[in-house]
Amino acid sequence: MDKFLKIIGNQYVRLGVSILSLGYTAGLFYVAWIVMGYFIEPTNRPALITTYIFINVIFLGIMIYTRQQIFTRFCALVNPLLAFAILMLSFGRNWEFVIPPIIICVITFFITKTSETNKVVIGTIYLILYVVGVLVYLTFQRLMGNISLMEVDLSTRSTTYKYSPDEQYRIVTYVEPEKDSNRTVSFYLEESKDDIILPFVECKKVTGCIHLITSNYLRPATLEWKNDNDLYIDGRQRKYDFNAIDEDFDIGEMW
Repeated sequence: MDKFLKIIGNQYVRLGVSILSLGYTAGLFYVAWIVMGYFIEPTNRPALITTYIFINVIFLGIMIYTRQQIFTRFCALVNPLLAFAILMLSFGRNWEFVIPPIIICVITFFITKTSETNKVVIGTIYLILYVVGVLVYLTFQRLMGNISLMEVDLSTRSTTYKYSPDEQYRIVTYVEPEKDSNRTVSFYLEESKDDIILPFVECKKVTGCIHLITSNYLRPATLEWKNDNDLYIDGRQRKYDFNAIDEDFDIGEMW
C-alpha cells in the first residue's frame, strides 16, 4: 500500500497523468463542433446521459489528482471558454451536454494551483462573458425567436425523414408552431452520409442543407424520390447540388 501511495504521489507520474486532461479539452471542442452543425438524436437517452456524466466525472478525478501540473492548469483555464461555446450553441436544448462541463469547469478552475491574481482576472472575464452572453442571447431570442447558426429552427424539426433509395440523402420537414396564423411547412434536403453515429446517439448533419420549398401547412407540397436519387416536387424534378451554392426558393417560386 505504501509503495502504491508513493507511486501515485510521484510528481512525474502526476505529470504524465495530467496529459490526459488535454483529452477532456479535446472532447469539449468535439462536443462544441457537433452541437454547432448537427442535430442530436439520442437512441437511448438514459444510457447517453449516464455515460456522458460518467466520462465527465472520470476526467474530474484526473484533474483533481493532477491539479498542480501545468497541463491541468492550462486546461482549467481554457475549458470554460469551450463550455461557454457549448452553452451558446445548445441554448434551450441538449442541456444534458451543457450542465456537466460547466460544473466540471467551475470546480477545476478553482482547485488548480494557479496564482490567485490570474484566477481573479480570468474568472472575472469569464463571469462577464457568461452573463452578457446569456443576456444578449435571451434578448435576441425574445425579439427574433429561436437563434441558430444552421439557418433553421431545430425546435420545429420533425424526426420523420424521407430517405433517397441509396439513403445518401434525406428530406427533412420543419413545421411552424400552431399558434402562427399563417402556418407553413418547409422542406430541406440533407446529406446523410456525413452523419456521425456514436454509442446511444446519432448526430444528423444540418449545415450545408438545401432549402427545397416552403408551402402552406394545410396544402403541403408533395415530395418523392424516383429512380435512383431523382427528387420530384409536385410532379416536377428538382435538381440539387451540394457542391454548388443553392438558389433559395420562396413560396410558389420553385422554378
